[in-house]
Amino acid sequence: MKPEALITEDLIDRLAAEARPIPEHAPALRAVAFAGLALAASSTVVWLTLGPRPDLAEVLAEPAFLLRQAYALGIAGAAGWLMLRLGQPAAPVRAPVIGLGVVALLVLGIVSWEQAGLQGSTRVDSLLGQSWTQCSLRVGAISAVTTPFIFFAARRLAPARPALAGLAAGIVAGALATSAYGLYCAELTATFVATWYSLGILASGLIGAVLGRWLLRW
Repeated sequence: MKPEALITEDLIDRLAAEARPIPEHAPALRAVAFAGLALAASSTVVWLTLGPRPDLAEVLAEPAFLLRQAYALGIAGAAGWLMLRLGQPAAPVRAPVIGLGVVALLVLGIVSWEQAGLQGSTRVDSLLGQSWTQCSLRVGAISAVTTPFIFFAARRLAPARPALAGLAAGIVAGALATSAYGLYCAELTATFVATWYSLGILASGLIGAVLGRWLLRW
């Protein structure tokens, strides 16, 4: 055997001996930690730039406010689960996709129930609110704060489909930005949230898909 081969095999043996197994839940814990940092950073940005809504303390316990936050964090959780699965080659993605679908169906059900109780111009009001021209744009802008945190966590994974992993990461970033923006936004109708918040989340996801093609390749 050539000396070069012996050196190479010896190097491989040493590296293998020094390797330590990665804890099973380490990627998920890292993702949760960075998601928490992203939410804290984006909430701080909203607080300093837009400011909290004046009646925030009063609405914190209102069902509509809590449902809006549950929608945003539910989407973030399901998309984060999908991101983790896509970051493991050959890992099944059916469960997190179903999770995203369940959240979407629940929201559509609430929208249908809300619309059934409205008539005439009130239906349009529930859709447009007072800030429909600004909501999606602001969610997209705030996601610029959350995206680096989520992509940093995603970079530690090994996605075989980086564009899809980027899409999932972008949805997480957009959903967390939505939760932070909710500290300021006064719109609480399910129709408004399901339309304009979702549009902002989707835009963030599409940007994430583009970024993922380059940033998540390995």
